[in-house]
Amino acid sequence: MRWQLELVSGPEIEPVTLAEMRRHLRMFEDVTDEDADITALITGAREWVEDYTGRILMDQTWRLSIDQTGDLWLDPAATSVIVSDDPDSPGFYLRRSPILAIVSVNTVDADGAETLVDTADYELRAADSKFPFLVPTSTATWRDANLRIEFRAGFADLTGSPQDDAGVVPERFKQAMKLWVEAHYDRDEKMMQQLLDAAENIAKRLKGQVGFA
Repeated sequence: MRWQLELVSGPEIEPVTLAEMRRHLRMFEDVTDEDADITALITGAREWVEDYTGRILMDQTWRLSIDQTGDLWLDPAATSVIVSDDPDSPGFYLRRSPILAIVSVNTVDADGAETLVDTADYELRAADSKFPFLVPTSTATWRDANLRIEFRAGFADLTGSPQDDAGVVPERFKQAMKLWVEAHYDRDEKMMQQLLDAAENIAKRLKGQVGFA
């Protein structure tokens, strides 16, 4: 099985604001010449948290491309994350969570031509869990198909009315981000690794990425 996960569109806002990060770093109010660097570090911290945990913080669109989907079928009766090659066991993991919506599912032929799969032919399950997955219905025949799936993921849904904000993102993620930024901002040889270890330990409990290949 081969798969590729690509970011289609990133978030419009970050879960930690520049003002919050400046307070964490205990910066003087009149010192603003490094704000652009801190803003870039905030983005880097979010991306690190998302890569490490597989959990998406703010509303984003992702594309999962899959070859040889037979290797992705899982046992629906399993109580843990068990992957099998049983063609009668439907479903495959999306590798990012939580899922806000499935944008589209396409089968891809040998020439790269895509065919849109009807929404009635699949079902999203466990969308809010660490391990959301998509299952074909009884009318869908995806066993030998290559797939291209676009989906929106994130704790904060920015399409609602009113829109969610960073307040819905679990605080642990934001604390991990702040420590990561502090480590890379100060670059203190003695403290950097301790701060990074602390950030990782905070985020680890919320880790949900399925990393099998």
